[in-house]
This record gives sequence, structure tokens and C-alpha cells, in this order.
Amino acid sequence: MGDEGVGIHTLNRLQESYTFSPDINFVDGGTIGIDLVPYFEDCKKMIIIDAVDFQEAPGYVGVLQNEEIKYRFNTKLSLHHAGLSDVLSIIELQEIEAPDMVLIGVQPEKVERGIELSATIENKLAEIFTLIVNKLDKWDIDCKSISN
Repeated sequence: MGDEGVGIHTLNRLQESYTFSPDINFVDGGTIGIDLVPYFEDCKKMIIIDAVDFQEAPGYVGVLQNEEIKYRFNTKLSLHHAGLSDVLSIIELQEIEAPDMVLIGVQPEKVERGIELSATIENKLAEIFTLIVNKLDKWDIDCKSISN
């Protein structure tokens, strides 16, 4: 659905452009929903990249952390809100310790049939990469550009 695919496009390009610590796992959560619960059980830190309706101009990039994510997803700002909102509720009900989470959300421009990102969102990928790499660096997680 066009810009809703920002997460998987980012994930694929990150893996093509960077090397990571071997203990890093990449997961395309897409529309998996509650099947994501085991991933929350097994990790300490998590970065989520998603299309989010921030009610801003297309291409706006917002960063939410931990409790902000649950609060904002309960207000239905994400285009995939139901899946993540359900997962966050389940881990809370099961008393699973939530990982340290960061959501990097991008206001989509085009949500329509197709697998390509709009030029607006495509042009935001470098900014998203920088946010991800900076967060990994703060967490002392090894991430190096392949071009270096």
C-alpha cells in the first residue's frame, strides 16, 4: 500500500547498507499482529519503523519512545495501529517486561495499491537511517556503514 511499506523498505535497505552486531534481529512485522508477542519477550531493545498518521505534512518524521508509543497507538495514529496496540496490550496483560522501544514514524503521502514509496518518503530514508544508527550507537550496538 505505497508509503505504508516504509518499514520493510527501510529494513531491506539498512541490511544492504550496514553491518550489525550478530545479536541484532530484523523482523518484518507488517500485518503479523499478535504473532509478534514472542519477539517482545525475547528482546531488550526494539526499533519500530512504521507509517504513522501524525496529522502532519507528508514526509514528517516523528520519534516516539516507550510509553509514548502505547499512548499514541491507543489514539489510532498508526496505519497498523491495531496490530501493535494489541501486542502492547497483550504483553502488559501477560506481565512481560517490555523492551526499551523507539518508534520512528513517517507521515505517509501515498496510501494506495502498489509497492513503491512516494518520492517524498523515499527522500526521507536517509534521515530515518540516521535516527536508527544514532539510537543504536546510544545503545552501544555495533552498526557500521558498508561503504566505509
